[in-house]
Amino acid sequence: MELKSFKNLLAAAKLRDGYWVEKAKLGFSVELNRLFKHSGMTQSALAEKLNTSPAYITKVFRGDANFTIETMVKLARAVEGELQIHIAHKQATTRWIDVMEMQQTPDNKASAEWVKSTRNANERISTAA
Repeated sequence: MELKSFKNLLAAAKLRDGYWVEKAKLGFSVELNRLFKHSGMTQSALAEKLNTSPAYITKVFRGDANFTIETMVKLARAVEGELQIHIAHKQATTRWIDVMEMQQTPDNKASAEWVKSTRNANERISTAA
């Protein structure tokens, strides 16, 4: 039996739809979690807002949920977000940079730090894929 390198295994996985489904679910969960943390809400409060169980919210943040677009919209709106779907040519490089308008005051130092961490995390995710 021939041992395959990780690079070869990854290349083979990228040929399957399942890889891209899981990548999309994980990306959504990461972005949702980022907005959720910024909101200051608890998982219980989010579950209550969506009329669901805290266990489901945990499943969502693990990336284990099988999302519908309707569910994704509800989750995004619950954390003051908006679902945006983008399709690009498979050879295109896409970078998402969200800019929050804010005044630079001591009161919003956490928001500025959140924007910076979001940008850094998005760059790490987009280049890793």
